[in-house]
Amino acid sequence: MDPNACDLYAGIAGVQLSLDEFDFGHGIVLRKTFAHIMAPYLAAFAPAEPGKPHPAPWKAVSGGLGFDIQAELYVPADFALPNWFDRINTVWWFASLMRLRASPLVTVPVVASESFAKIPSIEHEPHFWPIEMHSRRLIPDRNPANIINEAALHWIRNHWISGGLLMHSNSDFNVAFQAADQCIWSHTPSLGLVSLWGALERLFSPSHYELRFRVSTTIASYLEPPGKERYACYRRIKRLYDARSKAAHGSPVDEVEPFLETYALLKRALLKIIDDNHVPSREELEAMLFGDEDCA
Repeated sequence: MDPNACDLYAGIAGVQLSLDEFDFGHGIVLRKTFAHIMAPYLAAFAPAEPGKPHPAPWKAVSGGLGFDIQAELYVPADFALPNWFDRINTVWWFASLMRLRASPLVTVPVVASESFAKIPSIEHEPHFWPIEMHSRRLIPDRNPANIINEAALHWIRNHWISGGLLMHSNSDFNVAFQAADQCIWSHTPSLGLVSLWGALERLFSPSHYELRFRVSTTIASYLEPPGKERYACYRRIKRLYDARSKAAHGSPVDEVEPFLETYALLKRALLKIIDDNHVPSREELEAMLFGDEDCA
C-alpha cells in the first residue's frame, strides 16, 4: 500500500494532549486516542527458500518494542499544497514542530492506514508503516513537558505553513532545522553537540576565518539587543563552542550540559526565525553587530 495514496493516521507517543481535538486547517486534525503498539521478537533457525517463510521451529524470545499511542494526527488522502512535502513528510513536519515548540518527548512510532479508534471494529487488516521506532534517544531538555498544551498547538497552527515554505525556499534553514530535530537520535551527547553546532554554523557563520569569535558574535547579536545581555550571551556561546571543539576532536569527556545548552540556543534561534518568517542574511547579521535595529 502506498502511504501517499490513502488517509494517514500518525500515532503520537511520549506525550498526551491537553484537549480532545485540535484542527490545524486544510483537513489536518490532531485528536486523542489510545493504542499500545507491540513489536515482540520472534526467531527462526533455518534459512528461508525464495518466496517462502522461514521453516519451523519458530521461537518467541523476550525483548522487543512497545509504544503507547496517546494521540493521532490525521492527514487526509486529498491533502496537498503547492511547493510542499509529500504526506509522510508532512507528518514528520508536524511532529518536528511539536518537538520544537511543545515537547522533545514527541515520537511517531507508526503511521496507520486507519484511525486507531476504529481498528478494533474493522474486518480488514490495517497497514502500519514504522517511522520512529528507535530504542535509544537523547532528551535535549532538563524538564521536558509530557503534555502538549493548547498554546503550543495554536503556535503550530499559525506557523506550520509559512515555516514549511521556508524549509523549501531556504536550504540553510532546512539543514539547520533537520539537524536540530534529528539530534535526539544521536548515540551520545557529544555527537548531538557536533550536529547542533553544524546547524548553528550553517545559519550564523559569516566567514570561515576566526570562526569561534564570528559565529558567537552573530548569534548573540541576532538573539539579544545591544547591551550587557548581548555580551553575556556572547560569552556563553563562546564557552559552548569550546565544548563543541572538544567533542569534535575526541575528548574523552561526554558532557551532557553543553548539549542541553546548545540545543536551547538553537531552539531559540529557530523559533525566532519561524516567528519572523525570515532567515537573516549575512549582510543583516553583520549590520546587527553594529546595533542596526532595523535588521534585528
